[in-house]
Amino acid sequence: MESSRNLPPADLVAHVAAQLREPIFPGAHLVLGLSGGMDSVSLLHILAELSGPLRFSLRAVHINHGISPRAADWARFCQRLCAQLGTPLAVEAVDISSFRHLGPEAAARAARWSALRRHQADFLLLAQHRDDQAETLLLQLLRGAGPAGLSGMAPSAFFTDSLRGQVRVLRPMLDLSRAEVEAFVRSRAYQWVEDESNANVALDRNFLRHQVLPAIMNRHAHATRALSRSAGILAEAALLLEEL
Repeated sequence: MESSRNLPPADLVAHVAAQLREPIFPGAHLVLGLSGGMDSVSLLHILAELSGPLRFSLRAVHINHGISPRAADWARFCQRLCAQLGTPLAVEAVDISSFRHLGPEAAARAARWSALRRHQADFLLLAQHRDDQAETLLLQLLRGAGPAGLSGMAPSAFFTDSLRGQVRVLRPMLDLSRAEVEAFVRSRAYQWVEDESNANVALDRNFLRHQVLPAIMNRHAHATRALSRSAGILAEAALLLEEL
């Protein structure tokens, strides 16, 4: 799937460096949301490698939602990994009960986002990739969203914090496919944890990931690239509508 245009594993570090070189300034403090899964582990290793050349400081935050019986194991894995890389790590336990009315997926996401926003940083980095963007667009289509919802996730966005003003969120792997990220971590023999809930197709995103998108890509090999491009176009349309 899309193999003719996939980046070689060695190029992923250069790709992320290119995404960060313009926004990141010397001395900037970066916080990475670290789940322990393949995507955030790959970005942690890349950022640890780039922190010297790009002259930024790095800290990771792991959110324990308390949902999985393996949650404590995941936190310990992240602690060991960050200790090996010399990256400071904060582990936060969150209570999703106040968000349960949103549904299980959205509740975990809202609690996670609320916790991440409490950590002081110049930039908050997240490890979503192009396949995540395609899934997000399909989810929003099924919800009947308008241009703002269909714009998906932005590679760079701002949120306003009452104490710190604006904090910039960066997703430097949003142009990369899941296959590219996996090839990178396997080429370097990195370890990561698997969330067993990712196999639960009763959850909408997992249903799209495991059953819908593979069927689409069997017929349209570049579907995730096209869906991601559509999200970018809709983001521009949403901005124009807001200005009007």
